[in-house]
Amino acid sequence: RDFPDFILGDFKYISSDKQGKREWELRASEAKMYNTKNQVYLYNMVMTFYNEQNTVKSFVSANSGYIDKTTMNIFAEGRVKILSENQSTLEANKVYWDNDKKHFYSTPEELVTLKRGNTVITGYKMVADSGLKQVTIEKVKADVKK
Repeated sequence: RDFPDFILGDFKYISSDKQGKREWELRASEAKMYNTKNQVYLYNMVMTFYNEQNTVKSFVSANSGYIDKTTMNIFAEGRVKILSENQSTLEANKVYWDNDKKHFYSTPEELVTLKRGNTVITGYKMVADSGLKQVTIEKVKADVKK
């Protein structure tokens, strides 16, 4: 049987760059740490990204997810919503964060919806920066309202 090494409530983790500047902060109502897998499973997770001025660049919420402690890559699933400072919103059921490349991505079969102003874009296989300024989506369907 597979038991966690630790179960934590009100989990918080802060990631910083080599100069010590805060890049992102992750919170969860509960975290289960598995040392042999190098993974932390998260429940009711919220992730906040910061810009150079240390103000909020974007905000991610999801029902659950996990962190790979080796790579610091993050998987979020269940009503994933990303809100950015430029008023863009991205919604999906599953989204990944690649910590080395500093971008979000989804799998080719995962439907994503991007809302920016009066434009709504749906499609698959998304890649986006943490501020949702540069977003690539394949198999796109767009709806532009006046």
